[in-house]
Amino acid sequence: MKALKLPSINSLEGAALGELLTGQRISHLSFQGDTNSYCLRAPIFNLRAEGWPIEDCWHAGGISRFSGRRTKFKKYFISEENLKELRQLFGERLEKFIEATKRLEAKAA
Repeated sequence: MKALKLPSINSLEGAALGELLTGQRISHLSFQGDTNSYCLRAPIFNLRAEGWPIEDCWHAGGISRFSGRRTKFKKYFISEENLKELRQLFGERLEKFIEATKRLEAKAA
């Protein structure tokens, strides 16, 4: 794992990473509900470019009322193994980062 840098808590990258570091699996829809931001793709792309070990998997959604086909969407997550490594690497800084992103989210709500 390359040397990682925590993003600003005031950024979409910070909001996404804060949720991922708690072990959550996030989707575009859940992220939009939490941050009022339409796009999760760019923050995930930027975090991956910085070396964060973010994984994804496809999920089947409901039936589209427009096409009649089942929709698909991605959920993003950090594996349990990688979360353990990150906790060892960052120590207390990681917990403080998560708390700061939660406080900021609560303030915005």
